[in-house]
Order: sequence, then C-alpha cells, then structure tokens
Amino acid sequence: MTRLLTILLLFLAPFIHGQKSTLLKNINYRASELHHSLNKTGDTLILRGERNIDKVEIFNSDFQKAYIVNSLDTKISLADIPVGRFVTEVKVNDKLIIITLLRHETFEEKIETTETTEIDTEEQNSIFRQSTYENKSEGKSIASSDVKEKLEEPTKKPVRFYWIVKQINKGHSSSKKMRIGDKEVVDKMIAQHKIDLKSKAGKHNKLTIWEVYDTSKFLRFKRQNPNYATLKKADCFNTNPFYESEGI
Repeated sequence: MTRLLTILLLFLAPFIHGQKSTLLKNINYRASELHHSLNKTGDTLILRGERNIDKVEIFNSDFQKAYIVNSLDTKISLADIPVGRFVTEVKVNDKLIIITLLRHETFEEKIETTETTEIDTEEQNSIFRQSTYENKSEGKSIASSDVKEKLEEPTKKPVRFYWIVKQINKGHSSSKKMRIGDKEVVDKMIAQHKIDLKSKAGKHNKLTIWEVYDTSKFLRFKRQNPNYATLKKADCFNTNPFYESEGI
C-alpha cells in the first residue's frame, strides 16, 4: 500500500508543481524587438528590449497594476497578480506592445469540492469575457425616479489608449500608417500633422484618432469589422473621432 501511494505521489508531482502562469507571446514582427518570457515556475515576467522599456501595465476588468521601468530589461514578480486573463501592455519608447498573460491556480488550490470549482470557473469565464474597467457602486436603495435620471445620463468610459490612423497622400501615391498610442503620442502626432499641412508634400494628408476603452477587445473588433471607422456604436471605442483632420 505504501509503495502504491509513493508511485501516485510521483505521478502527481508535475501537476502539483506546474507553472503558475502562461504567456501568449506577441508574434507580430513589430514586437520582435521585445523579448518576453516567464521563468520556469511562471511567477516572474522577464522582459528585455532593444530600446528602453518605459512602462509595463497589467490589467483586466477587475485588476490593474502599473510598473515604471525606464531600462532595457526588467523582471516583474507576478506573485500579487490574481487568477485570470490579463492584458499586458509594454511601452517601448514610442511603441506599445500587447501581450496576453494567463494566471492559473496551482494544482493544490484546485483540490476542493465540486461546487467551489464550478464557482471559480464561472468567475474566471466572466473575467475572460470582460476587458474594460467598471466602477463598482456601493449597494444602496435608489428611488425609481432617480433610476430614470441616471439612465438618461451619458456614461463616460475611461480612455486607455488611442487608435491613430495617418493617411499620407502625395497625389500619385498614398500610404496609411496605423498604431496604438497614449496621449503623449497623440499630442505629438497632432502637432506634426499641423506642420505637415502647411507644407507642399503634406498638405493632402489626413489624420484620424479614436479613443479606445479596451485595447485588446478593440484590436479583435477591428479585425472582425474592417468598416469600423463608419460604425455609429461600439463598446470598445468611441466611434466619434477624438481628432479628425483632412488636408486641402
């Protein structure tokens, strides 16, 4: 009997000491300058860039944590990141690289009753379906008239980043550049666009910028809806451009 238990424990060992996280790497060629991986136990995120890494932000609908790096490489402990699916945004100089991080429970934590496991699964699926931040309100009684007024008030979602589309028109040819950027990048591009419009080469250029509420959801939405720029309503971004300017 003792021998049988020993064999069983040896069989379960790899699962008990399995990785605590999974990193879905960004294989886009634009992200090739950033080496990103986990250590063997999956509790540390390892980043190394060809250019300076400014900031790292890990978030989902229920959690957010930012790390100021300002160096070519860093190691970030994931010990305080809860179970779930997270968007990891790494700002490398003027570029934003997006990585998906999955945090798992260890095998020991999952040995619970069936009822508890089902609740955990439901909560985890809820996290997977959501990517935008929501403000949780305190529980309190609200009169029906107040509810009507609150429903009529427009809800302003927090802007995470901006989707920038710059169209360069040179008469005989044209090209389009698209990227995700923060407010600092947006301000620089608007300023440069205004300068370009005054020049002979750039006077026909066009710049359109949208506010993005959820970066990963927007990128999926954009792939599924090539006509996203003409839509009147969407949950992941503001369909009314934050900035829109056409050349002469």
